[in-house]
Amino acid sequence: MKSPSKRHGGLFLACAVATVVGLLVGCATNRTAGRQLDDGTITSKIQSKLTADPEINSTNIDVDTFEGAVTLRGEVEKEYARDEAERLARDTRGVVDVDNRIQVVSATAEDDSTVSDGWITTKIKSKLTADPELNPFNIDVDTLNGVVTLSGAVASEAKRAEAEKLARATKGVVDVVNDLKIRTR
Repeated sequence: MKSPSKRHGGLFLACAVATVVGLLVGCATNRTAGRQLDDGTITSKIQSKLTADPEINSTNIDVDTFEGAVTLRGEVEKEYARDEAERLARDTRGVVDVDNRIQVVSATAEDDSTVSDGWITTKIKSKLTADPELNPFNIDVDTLNGVVTLSGAVASEAKRAEAEKLARATKGVVDVVNDLKIRTR
């Protein structure tokens, strides 16, 4: 059996590591930690609601939240599922607006694009992380059928343009929708 001092030392170390990680994540963005947590909580609640609904294939829906504004992207087979996803998002505490970009597609549509869409998203996120001028923690990348959507916030128009340039220069990208906002302090 471990002595009480060794158990407390391990607990202290675990708490210290968690605090440092929290501070690093908080410092990596210009949004307050509370706002990030609120947006993350909203996103998680909506994703849980979508997962619990048997009529909605939640694996095909991406949820992004920025300052309480929710954007839904992806594909569903029925108009009902699109409308229900929006309703569930709107009925979530803390949501101030919902931008429903979910597309209704035929069940017979080929789904070869998901593998390449995932690869495109990963490649762009890697490029954003490698660029010292951009903060990848503030930029969300979503890809659907080769169309990349950038959302989140950046410090200037030049950084907004740089993020779009990196995305457009990625193999497989058909188009880029640049929804990045310029952060006002």
